[in-house]
Amino acid sequence: MSFRRRRGPDGKVSYVEAVEAPLVRVNFTPGDVARTRFTLTPAPMPETVMALIELRRANASGYQGRAASWQREGRRAFPATARPLLDLIGPQGPWPGIFERFTPDLREGFEELRAASRASLRAGLARCPEAGRPPLWVRNLADGDREQLELVIRALRDLHDTVVEPRRETAVAASRADLARRIPVLVTGGQEALLGTLHPRLRWRDEGLERTGIDFETSLDGRGLLLRPSAFWTGEPTFSFGQEEHRPPVLTYAAQPNGRSASDNGTADLAAHDSLAALLGPTRAAVLRALREPRSTAELAAAVRISPASASEHAKILRDASLIETRREGRGVRHSLTSLGTVMTGTHLDG
Repeated sequence: MSFRRRRGPDGKVSYVEAVEAPLVRVNFTPGDVARTRFTLTPAPMPETVMALIELRRANASGYQGRAASWQREGRRAFPATARPLLDLIGPQGPWPGIFERFTPDLREGFEELRAASRASLRAGLARCPEAGRPPLWVRNLADGDREQLELVIRALRDLHDTVVEPRRETAVAASRADLARRIPVLVTGGQEALLGTLHPRLRWRDEGLERTGIDFETSLDGRGLLLRPSAFWTGEPTFSFGQEEHRPPVLTYAAQPNGRSASDNGTADLAAHDSLAALLGPTRAAVLRALREPRSTAELAAAVRISPASASEHAKILRDASLIETRREGRGVRHSLTSLGTVMTGTHLDG
């Protein structure tokens, strides 16, 4: 709901009327809710595109924010070979759909792009930023010109290697931190509560996820939704519905370690945030991390440098939260991470 002011002949506001704001709405079935999940590693191609959008926004006249350190460094290091992307990706949408390849391997994403049909390229390039007739090379690309496609792939690869790859570790840290903040909501309120807290512009209502924007409604048709926190993105959440029926749609939103945007201090500073300690307390976070390797209570106490009684107490609290499990071995016990604890510590995100 938004509000519009009505003015009389004298120019003064006479009354305010409520008008329905245009909405993007995604309808869920119970199966879709059950199949909705997070990505565990950044997708390099969309991250590269979003990094470029953020660079262009920071460089645009009238930009109100303060450029983050990675943006200043990225502008200085911007490779000349990436300049063709400036014809395709502007500071404001809509943006081409040909880059919506969410594979965690960049080379695999490039192979998907090379295998795209002419119809797919033409449809994906229908959303370009430039008003009027696009440049000749972009029109040739939309017609399936292989030489122009390789030009785009080289531009993406060089931009990724220069701007995104050097910050990969901190981007992964941002995703982990965001995920750690979401898990308590998921545990206490379930998937539907989680979906309503991803971003202020998103809300869960009547078995669907809504975001103000254009008037558009769709259903997930049993595929679920892939939730993708982005370390580089600071804009509004974006839906990517793709063209492959077997793949779930993707919702990309700004990762928020410790409750603030990943860009507040630049991605280079993200590793300094310990969201797990902020969430659980430093000692309990250390206990949880120590159990990346199964340990007895005595071994756990020694690893964290606390008393066995304290280790046992922390283990009980973590066990009650379904983050660890405890099994009896002979006359003693052995603690290990559950699947939830593994996700929370980011154990299987390394590499």
